[in-house]
Amino acid sequence: MIVCVFRSVRVQLIARATFTKDLEGVADDGTTLVSRITAYFHSRSTIVNESQPLDIDELISYFNKRVDEFNRRGSGYILASIDRLTLSFVKYRPLGDSSYIPTPAWLRTKRCVVNVQNDDEHCFVWAVLSALFPVERHSYRTNHYVQYEDRVDVTGLTFPLPPNKISVFENNNPSTAVHCLSYDQPDQDTKSFVVTYLSPEAQKREHTITLLLLDSDDNRRHYVWVKNLSALISDRDNVHHKLHVCLSCLQVFTSASVLNEHSRCCLIHKPQQTKFPDENDPESCKLSFRSHHFEFPFTFYFVADFNFLKPVVDGDQQQSGAGRVINVHEPSGFCLHRVSSFSDYQTSPYTYSGVNVIDALYDHVLREARSISDILSRNVQMCPLDDHQQSSFDAAVTCHNCNTKFTGYNPKTRHHCHVTGNCFRHVTIAIWH
Repeated sequence: MIVCVFRSVRVQLIARATFTKDLEGVADDGTTLVSRITAYFHSRSTIVNESQPLDIDELISYFNKRVDEFNRRGSGYILASIDRLTLSFVKYRPLGDSSYIPTPAWLRTKRCVVNVQNDDEHCFVWAVLSALFPVERHSYRTNHYVQYEDRVDVTGLTFPLPPNKISVFENNNPSTAVHCLSYDQPDQDTKSFVVTYLSPEAQKREHTITLLLLDSDDNRRHYVWVKNLSALISDRDNVHHKLHVCLSCLQVFTSASVLNEHSRCCLIHKPQQTKFPDENDPESCKLSFRSHHFEFPFTFYFVADFNFLKPVVDGDQQQSGAGRVINVHEPSGFCLHRVSSFSDYQTSPYTYSGVNVIDALYDHVLREARSISDILSRNVQMCPLDDHQQSSFDAAVTCHNCNTKFTGYNPKTRHHCHVTGNCFRHVTIAIWH
């Protein structure tokens, strides 16, 4: 029986399992040779509370599915044992509104929010009404908005209202879009705002309302209306004039026209928008390769290989079913080869086998990096061109890499290797951009 002292928790199943595979051949004593590896699996994080009890069968089913996927990879390994099975419980506190919370001091000095002093759990409704029907004096009093309660439809909503249910309110009220923010650090020096809910109808409906979800130390939450979003986050950029804020990414702009151009892609469209070519502009329908600097070959690169089967010494060998484990799936060695277009700097493959394989690999790569850096830091002057290279240079009218014509603003220049001083073959002519 599991007893939880929290009303809501997140639960995750973590398992460590051993897989084995029979190898060809037998040991001297006639036992089967076995290879063994260790694998780790974890389930999705599941919310558990009074309305969502813990479903152990679902967690086990998910674990079995992950094991089957591992076996279907074709490695030939089968599940031998489950060495460790852990259930991880983490306190879960979902965001939602609650009773009234006084405006924090750092926020009160900005004079950018309206915090209605309600005595019920409908602070979301009072915040929306304060935005739809603003008053100039004593805007924190609920008596200013009681007469408008029937102007918003809260059918199907239960309070306190979490942000993921704001979309239901928007469906009930087609003229209103709600944008909700919260903050990570409420102190004066390190404020960080995040978008808790962004309406897909923002700036499309008659009313777009920005709310801020306050959070107290005793787990209470409270919605307030942000009447001046610029003042709320202006000190983040150390400016003292009005800013225009994107509701989606909270990036600030100095003019409304720039914000409108930005919002067209950031707010209205999906993160990965599709832009079709203009049928009246044939050139826009053509694709061209522009990253010509990626066409040059690497002068140095590494080719590496790992050995992951670590032999088990006689004293540590274990029986596994009818067989005997002779190796485990752990790094036991590596081979690294420096490859270079410069024959003078080509080295033989380096091999290592022993303890601390990863540390040995890093140490060797760093030594190679320092050696290669010393080689590439040379700046040997270009050797004189031969007759063929000179004539090719004089006759060239376009860059042979990007086919751009040479002009007075785009002059042609010789391109050579700074390590050897020789002109690159087929790259005698280059262009400055």
